[in-house]
Amino acid sequence: MMGVTLALLSAFLALLVLFLVKPWRRSKLPGPPGVPFLGQALTMWLRTPKDIVPLISEWCEKYGGLFEVEVFGMKYVVVAEPEVVEPLLTSTVNITKGYYEYSFIKPAFMDGLLLSSGDKWRSRRKLLTPCFHFKILESSLESICRNADEYASTLLASGGKPFELTEILYLHTLKSICESAMGVQLSSRDEEQNEYIKSTKIIAYGVVKRYLRVWQYPEFIFRLCDAGKRFFKCIDIIHNFDKKVIRQRKRLFKAEKTGCEYNKITKNDQRKVFLDTLLDLDESNPGLFTEDDILEEVHTFMVEGHHTTGSALMFAHFLLANYPKVQEKVYAEQMEIFEGSERMPTMQDLNKMIYLEMVIKETLRLYPSIPFFTRLITDDLRIDENTTIKAGQTVLVFAYSVHRSKKHWDNPNEFIPERFTPGIERHPFSFIPFSAGPRNCIGQKFAMRNLKTVLSIVVRNCRLEAVTTSFTVDYMVTIKPSPLSIKVLPRNETKTSLS
Repeated sequence: MMGVTLALLSAFLALLVLFLVKPWRRSKLPGPPGVPFLGQALTMWLRTPKDIVPLISEWCEKYGGLFEVEVFGMKYVVVAEPEVVEPLLTSTVNITKGYYEYSFIKPAFMDGLLLSSGDKWRSRRKLLTPCFHFKILESSLESICRNADEYASTLLASGGKPFELTEILYLHTLKSICESAMGVQLSSRDEEQNEYIKSTKIIAYGVVKRYLRVWQYPEFIFRLCDAGKRFFKCIDIIHNFDKKVIRQRKRLFKAEKTGCEYNKITKNDQRKVFLDTLLDLDESNPGLFTEDDILEEVHTFMVEGHHTTGSALMFAHFLLANYPKVQEKVYAEQMEIFEGSERMPTMQDLNKMIYLEMVIKETLRLYPSIPFFTRLITDDLRIDENTTIKAGQTVLVFAYSVHRSKKHWDNPNEFIPERFTPGIERHPFSFIPFSAGPRNCIGQKFAMRNLKTVLSIVVRNCRLEAVTTSFTVDYMVTIKPSPLSIKVLPRNETKTSLS
């Protein structure tokens, strides 16, 4: 009884806060009908996290690329066509992330580049941009190749039997990003890594589910719920893991600075990685970039990086397995580049992988890892001569539908890599898997090189065959196919390793 009372009280308080913060106003924009103030809340309550993307897609089909949705006084202007997305993403002032949608993940990511805004975001972005310089990206390639080769060997160890891909793939992306970006090599199998991956999934699912449960909005109530207890326990797990990674790299970083036998300590690995640049900032600019700042960015890069890359790779595996002609064209391009050599790819090789890049882009068009994101409008935003979004409202950019616009893409639901043939012109905001404008993804070049490297090595070693031919999209902040099983056969019975 006490639990029910607390839930009702917290729901009332949440509604009151929402009403005070976002007063109810009618709009001229179209949108799904709903109860005044409650809006579409009842519709949302009846849904699960898996239903979110299909539901918004249905609304886009019915109301077009510019409409309004209301949930408990929170008004969302949904933009889902390139022309209406462009004014927002090119804005240099409306760069603040949506309040509730991102406040729920703030305990995990803290106030790093993903969530910060204003002067802090601008200075942080400027400080971190050198972390993705060409030379740092190039220096990370060897470890990405090594991990991709190990991953391909794991696939081949399945012996051609059907198997579920998710666990293996997420473990690979975590290990790869930990070594290539943080400079710390993880063991092949470790319970701590599995616990980390499991915790990130619980956190992502918990964020979406909490958003659909308004009575859990107040944090003190959420912490009393079983879901909240699991959520914060998982945050402790990922934070402790990330702190351990930072300590390991910091010890090696200091050893180099003090002139110790660094080569022996790091086994001749003197690459400069993303984390080293953060440690340099902490040391060269005392007070400008503290240990807490480093933690914020490591949490963001570790969790977001391995989840988004894992999502893209899962869909790429599915599409290559289900479109064998496309897979063979990718393989033919690889054979032309490598001429039968088993060497690891270089940056020059990756630049030659034109068709593979087309496949990756088409994969991200159909299944963007982050299907939607929000902005809180701080200054009135003019969309066109008839529409201005007032300050205080939230805009939801639905990339999933932007990428399937019938005005900009022929046969938008079909997998056609050739639509990304170099030289074909399209609206610059019709393809936004990494967002766009001043707040685009800072790590997009790193992600694309990672995706190219992994798929190059997998296709050169493995033939992917379809087991799963259809799936539901599982939305947990990022999206993934659920379930996804494939079969993997060797390309060449005598080939064992690229390294």
